[in-house]
Amino acid sequence: MKHYYYLKLCSIGLFSLLIIGCQDKPEENKSITISGNIKEDSHWTADKHYILDKQVTVEAGTTLTIDPGTVIKANPQEAPNVSMLVVARGAKLMAKGTAEKPIIFTSVNDDIDTSNDTKSSLRSNDVGLWGGVIILGNAPVSLSNGDDETFYVGLEPNSKNSYYGGTNPEDNSGVLEYVSIRHGGVFIGTGSESNGLTLCGVGAKTIINQVEIFANQDDGIELFGGTVNVDNLIVHASDDDAIDINEGYAGNISNFLIELVDASDNAIEISGGQSEEAGAFTLKNGLIDGMGLASTAIYSIDEKAKGMISNVKTTNMGESVTSNNQSKGVVIEETVTETNNIMNFEWTRAKQN
Repeated sequence: MKHYYYLKLCSIGLFSLLIIGCQDKPEENKSITISGNIKEDSHWTADKHYILDKQVTVEAGTTLTIDPGTVIKANPQEAPNVSMLVVARGAKLMAKGTAEKPIIFTSVNDDIDTSNDTKSSLRSNDVGLWGGVIILGNAPVSLSNGDDETFYVGLEPNSKNSYYGGTNPEDNSGVLEYVSIRHGGVFIGTGSESNGLTLCGVGAKTIINQVEIFANQDDGIELFGGTVNVDNLIVHASDDDAIDINEGYAGNISNFLIELVDASDNAIEISGGQSEEAGAFTLKNGLIDGMGLASTAIYSIDEKAKGMISNVKTTNMGESVTSNNQSKGVVIEETVTETNNIMNFEWTRAKQN
């Protein structure tokens, strides 16, 4: 609590007494609740707490900039009013943290406060507390009806802010760098649960680097088509798949760490596109840690998938580990080099537990 001092002159008879007093200065309101659509460029700073209330959408033509060290929390809400951040096609999210000051998305149930070094009060079994981050772009997707675009299930189907896909593989939705997304994944609509980070038709000029998804109820990260590259990724304690690929995703995921828990399903699930022209993915330089679980699946790959998996090491796997590759279009290189360039993830929540 800050104080300020003032001088008060009191006259008592012939004497004047100089009295030094102190008074509490009212704290400024550090919490800002955000709801509805963001329709003009906005800047979120680390000296404030931002509370997402229901769906918050960054509209096309608008940029949301988030400073290093900023903490964004989300209120618990049920469908169709789930609290989450959606970046629409044509909008940009510029969230560029640092290793010393990562940007953190979490739940209001989390006591974390970076301004006074208060640590997180939640653990890896605290999942499904909000809706996560969804980015929608204009890059190609491979759909069963042959269309270039579709809407994300769980968002409003009649809203332009719910659609993704297009014809621009170089589309740019901004930057996520040194970002931690925690404790998300809830039911958001019929047949749809939210992931920690969802990338739908996101283009190659978007930067996704040094990102952590921690304790998510559904998938850690799911990619629906698009061409964006994902570098230096950690997914810890997802209740479903750590990485899920769909709709002809044609980017590269490199230098990743997956840490499974009892509730995890597959480490990596891959579904192909719906046309012969669907793109091919690359997964390389990864470590999948089974954390000693008795049984789990490393890969689950459907027959339409196309891509390459190389230099991915597994460790601490139980006796009943499975791997199901039904696709002739996916090559899994069995040789793993000892020079796996797995990054130092010491900045992340997972390594602080």
